[in-house]
Amino acid sequence: MAAVVRFNFNRLGLIFVACILTLILFQTTEFRKRSWSCKTLSSCVGPGVRPHTYHHWDKVDENLDVFISEKTLRDGTVFYHRQTEGSNPETLILVLNKDEKSWSKDFRSTNRNIYDFVDLLVSTDLDLTQVALGLLTSSRAQFEAAKQATQSLPFARVALLYREDRGDGPDIEYAHRHDPAVQLQRRATIAALRNYLMLRTLHDEHHILWIDADIVELSRGIVQTLIARATHRADAGIITALCSQTLTYNYDKNAWALDRARAPHLLGPVPDDQRENAASELVDTRVYVDELVRQQTHDDLVPVDSVGGTILYVRADLVRQGLAFPTYNVVGTTWARDGWIGVETEGLCYVAGHLQGGGCFVLGGSHSVRHADQS
Repeated sequence: MAAVVRFNFNRLGLIFVACILTLILFQTTEFRKRSWSCKTLSSCVGPGVRPHTYHHWDKVDENLDVFISEKTLRDGTVFYHRQTEGSNPETLILVLNKDEKSWSKDFRSTNRNIYDFVDLLVSTDLDLTQVALGLLTSSRAQFEAAKQATQSLPFARVALLYREDRGDGPDIEYAHRHDPAVQLQRRATIAALRNYLMLRTLHDEHHILWIDADIVELSRGIVQTLIARATHRADAGIITALCSQTLTYNYDKNAWALDRARAPHLLGPVPDDQRENAASELVDTRVYVDELVRQQTHDDLVPVDSVGGTILYVRADLVRQGLAFPTYNVVGTTWARDGWIGVETEGLCYVAGHLQGGGCFVLGGSHSVRHADQS
C-alpha cells in the first residue's frame, strides 16, 4: 500500500515567513564592517559581483613600512596623512564629504557610509599601491571613520582633512540642494572646497579622479578607460561620463555641449541686459550628454563645453598650469561684474580651454556611473 505524504501547510507557512524575514534582514543589515562587505542579495551572489575583493595583494610587500602622521594646519584644518614607503602614486582620487548624510542612501540598502565608498574603489580593480586617496570632511566622526575604513587596504597615500563647517556657505537641507535660488552660492562654496582639497593633496600624480560621495556604482573598467583615453590623447585633459539613477537615465545636468547651430550667438559677448535671456536660452538649447553618447557604440570621446562632478577625470598637469574650479560665474566676466554662467564644474572647461591640453570630453559607449536613488 502506497504511503500517503501529508504536508503541514502551517509549518511551510512558518518556513516561508522565516525565509522572508531573513531575506529582509540580509537586505538591510551590514554584517561585516569591512571595505568589501556587501549589503544586498544581488551584490553578494553571482559571478563577477560583490562582495568586492582586493585582487592585488601579491603586489604588496608584507614588510612595507607605513608612515602615519596627524597635525593641525595653520588654518585650523586637521590633516591625517598615511603613506607607504617609497610610493609614488599615479592617480589621486578625491571626494568631498560634509557628514554621514553625504554618502546618501541607495534604494537597495540601508544608509551608506565610508565603507561603501571604499568598497566602490575596490570594485574598480585598480592597483591601490598606485593610488592616493584624498577626502575632505566637516564631520569629525567621518574623519575618524575614514581612518578605520582605509587602513586595511594598501593605498600608496591617504590624505584626510577635517575642517569644521565655517558657515561660509548656505545652510541647505540635502534634499533641497538643487533649488535654483541657492544653487549659485552653494556651488561657489563647493568649488572653493574642491580647490582646497585638490591643492592640499596633489603631489606628483599624473591623474586626478573626482567621485561624488553619493555615487554607488561604476561600470566595469570605467576608471581605466578614462585614464587610457587621457593618456593617448594630448587634448583630452578633462573627461566625464554619463551619470544615471535607477529611474533617471541622465542625472547630471551640469554636463552638456552648446548647440552651435541653434544658438551660435551664445559663443560671443552677451550684453548686460541680455544675460538672463542668454541663460534661459542656454538651458533650452544645450545638448546633454545622454544625447551626445547615444550614437556612440565605442568608448570614443565626444566634446563637451561643461562637465559635472559625479565622476570627473582631470589631468594633473592642468592643475599645475593653474586650473581651478571657478567660485563665480566665469563665462562673460567683466571688470564690473561676474559672468552669466560657469560656476564650479560648469566653468571648468571654459578655464581649461585656455590651457595646453585642456580639451573637455564625455566618454561614449556604454560606460556610466550610478547615483544613489535616495537622499
